[in-house]
Amino acid sequence: MKKQLNDGFKMWGNYLEAIDNYTKNDNEKFGRFMRIICYYGIYGEEIAETEIEKFFFTSVKKSIDASVTNIKNGKKGGAGNTSATEKFIKPTLEEIKDYCQETKSSVDPQTFFDYYTKIGWVYGKNKTPIKDWKACVRTWERNERKNEISDTVHNKGDDVL
Repeated sequence: MKKQLNDGFKMWGNYLEAIDNYTKNDNEKFGRFMRIICYYGIYGEEIAETEIEKFFFTSVKKSIDASVTNIKNGKKGGAGNTSATEKFIKPTLEEIKDYCQETKSSVDPQTFFDYYTKIGWVYGKNKTPIKDWKACVRTWERNERKNEISDTVHNKGDDVL
């Protein structure tokens, strides 16, 4: 079994259109073109051999590359319509610590992790499932800053009395 380079890629309608235009209902050719797409998307291997296969492959290669890149960057893959069915993966405490160090965030990773673990990794009144925990860290930090400014303003007012 070959070693997978990528977990997957998003299949777009233009792939099927390109395959159908070439194969004209020839299932053998259809299978070959699907193999060309899948081998590149999963293994990163270009297996197009004939000129027509290479021409076809060229028409979808950029789209596959964009999809693979987006998936690796935590997006849903590709540049077009995406579904909201992607499952949120809860970060580990170590991932949160690493992110906070990397971004020089003032957020306490343990407090952040404990809080969101306690409430089930949701936010807001409607308990909307979190999609991007890094965005939550950034929001947490912004809210901390607002609270610090608010506390400073209120405390200075107390000193005047």
